[in-house]
Amino acid sequence: MTTRLARRIQRLAAVEISLLLVAVLLAGALVAFGIYIRALSNELSGTLTQLESALSRNSPVTARAGGDFAASLLLGTGTEIVFLDAATRVTVYRIHRADPRPIVVVRSRGDLSGDPRATGPAARIILGLATAFGLPRLYAHVGSLYIIVRSNDATLVSTVRSFLLPLLVGLIVAIACGILIARALTRQAVRPLDDVTAALRRFAAGDLTPQAIPADPRHELGALAAAYNGAIERMERAFASRDRANASMRQFIADAGHQLRTPLTVVQGFIAILRRGGFESPADREHILDTMNDQSRIMGALIDKLILLERWENPEALGSAPPIDVGTLVADLVAPIADAHPERRFAVSTQTGILAAIDPTELGYVVTNLTDNAVKYGVGQIGVQVQAKDSSAVIEVSDQGPGIPSTDASRVFDRFYRGTQRDVPGSGLGLAIVKRAVERAHGTVSLDSSPNGSRFIVKLPQVA
Repeated sequence: MTTRLARRIQRLAAVEISLLLVAVLLAGALVAFGIYIRALSNELSGTLTQLESALSRNSPVTARAGGDFAASLLLGTGTEIVFLDAATRVTVYRIHRADPRPIVVVRSRGDLSGDPRATGPAARIILGLATAFGLPRLYAHVGSLYIIVRSNDATLVSTVRSFLLPLLVGLIVAIACGILIARALTRQAVRPLDDVTAALRRFAAGDLTPQAIPADPRHELGALAAAYNGAIERMERAFASRDRANASMRQFIADAGHQLRTPLTVVQGFIAILRRGGFESPADREHILDTMNDQSRIMGALIDKLILLERWENPEALGSAPPIDVGTLVADLVAPIADAHPERRFAVSTQTGILAAIDPTELGYVVTNLTDNAVKYGVGQIGVQVQAKDSSAVIEVSDQGPGIPSTDASRVFDRFYRGTQRDVPGSGLGLAIVKRAVERAHGTVSLDSSPNGSRFIVKLPQVA
């Protein structure tokens, strides 16, 4: 398809360029012909003026005397002079510029056989063009003598014919140049199209390696190459995103399997012991059942969190939440956690009237998980603060140590990532839920950690 299109474009371009070059060449030939005719006209006018001036001093003059005088002049090959009196016709002309004297033909007045004549199919066309370009035929009277000064048609036609062959060769060369130029321009014009076609064929053959095409914005098809490069860039990003998603999915499956394997192994082990009847004591059986129940709850909670995250990943689940008073809700959420841990001191400072568009349940996940992490991983006082800052509702949850290592700080919001403190009960999904809930409300969450403690900062867009 591209080859056929290139050939059609090349043929059209060759015709147009060749016609243009031929037109320029013919225009140049016509200009040169016009200059030649103008020079010949000046020569005829000068010759007639010279004849009138010389013959007027010797009146009366016969045709023979006029012919003799004209033969003594430096007559050009393009000029023909005819003298007419009552009985005689004298024609004077020169065939070659190197001839010693012009030819003088004397005849009776009505005899025209001695005048030079142009023959051939091109003679009429050449003489017609000469007339169209203003080549004159001049007349004068000197006494009874009638003088005609005109161009030598035979010489004119012969001179022009001598240039026809070079002109024909020039036309052929112009057409050949037009074809070559059209081929070069067409090759350059359709190069982006050929490159894009070759790249698409490579993709169709199974080679999905992205390769950008050089695109010149000044080129007519540069937009096509630029669009292809844009598609390639997006495809590269899509491939990279796919690879990251696949890696994340593999990691997710491995981590989920690891998290579920531990309680499942415990439950299966106790089931095997119960089947063998290894424990006869009612207290031992109660301990086994309680442990199995705890592990089942752990698995259930883990599955619930995974389902929650998966539901939040669905774009259709993203709805518009009404504004809520963040300070009041945070205080209500932290109060029961503080009551459940009387051994820890809570410093809660919240401002009322700070509104943000977030689902109350999702804000509950945020506050509960951050506060629970501070209880489990931190020491000392737990601070919870809500304030308005830079058109944002800012929630800060902090503790007084020992902080999060820098190697773990960059990954604390990843799913199932628990760092080095794996002895503390947990699933590794709490902070991932926090991050996703905050993002669904178009907010941000960040960590500021040091050996003196950790501080999680949640910023939600404040609404009226």
